[in-house]
Amino acid sequence: QANFAQARPPVSSSWPARFSPAGPLAMAWGLTSASTGIVAPLLIPSGDWLPVDLSGVGIAPGSVAGMHASVELAAAVLRHAPLLILVVLHLYVAGAGGAEVPPGSATEVDGDATETCSKALGFNESSGPKDRAYQDLMACDEHHKRTCCERNHTAKVRSALTSFAAERSPRCAKMGQLALCSVCDADVGVGTTSSANTVQLCPSFCRRWFEACIEDFFAPASAEGLSPCGPGSLVCSPLGEITQDPAEFCRRTGAPMGAAFAVPAPEEEPNGCFDGVPTARSKGPATKAPWVRPTRTSYGPPWWKRFLPQSLGISSLASDLQEYAPNVIIAFVAVFFGWYLWSSRD
Repeated sequence: QANFAQARPPVSSSWPARFSPAGPLAMAWGLTSASTGIVAPLLIPSGDWLPVDLSGVGIAPGSVAGMHASVELAAAVLRHAPLLILVVLHLYVAGAGGAEVPPGSATEVDGDATETCSKALGFNESSGPKDRAYQDLMACDEHHKRTCCERNHTAKVRSALTSFAAERSPRCAKMGQLALCSVCDADVGVGTTSSANTVQLCPSFCRRWFEACIEDFFAPASAEGLSPCGPGSLVCSPLGEITQDPAEFCRRTGAPMGAAFAVPAPEEEPNGCFDGVPTARSKGPATKAPWVRPTRTSYGPPWWKRFLPQSLGISSLASDLQEYAPNVIIAFVAVFFGWYLWSSRD
């Protein structure tokens, strides 16, 4: 009792005795060093704490009822404030947990999860297009931010680009790059602008490609194909002499990775065919792909082995030591004996 009496906050002498917050709750608040003036509305029953005569403080008697209602409302809010805070925190945590979508899930905002890469084109069908910019892709920079291609795919595309661009005019080489890199476009990879392993080129894009290469030399290839004229070609002719049909040129030109080109009807342009504009530019980057640093490839023996004799291998080390050991011992003894004579000549 003595401890509670010491901890109990002082009661103002201006309050009537029946308004004194001297109950157990008041003593509990006193232990927390809380101000009695602040917590008084919480400790006294409703309607009992306001003095009857307020004329001494300049408040009209008619406004007492309004003040009483406001104070009771504030007291109720303060009583339930911890509960309200807990409810708000619970709702916030639940909302944050529901808004969090793991990468690759079906409700992902950017729609990558609803788009799976085509197995017919040699892609990994368990995932959608990814952002592989500044990773290890070897060609087709315009598609890196949204593509199904990985390093091995771009290696094949680069090989086809090297073959096509050799001895071509700049315009033909550039349009050929756009066409051959179409296999790495995200819409082509997921089948939006492709069918199985066939890339659908828009008629307008195919016509621009044909017009850019109409004066370049091409040669017939196997199975009615058409390839750029190279050192091993037997008969080469300008493209304008081989065909005047842009669609025929696009269909006969082989695509990388075992794919083929086709030219759909004009009414399918531009949504059902590739028009040369990367999907990464129209839809934005996809989800960033995880990247693992490739293991370092050794292109030769360590530098210190280059100074050893070529016959000095690990397997023949014992026999080489037996062969060179007598000479090494004799040379060491001769050097030591010469040093001894030189140091003792005085």
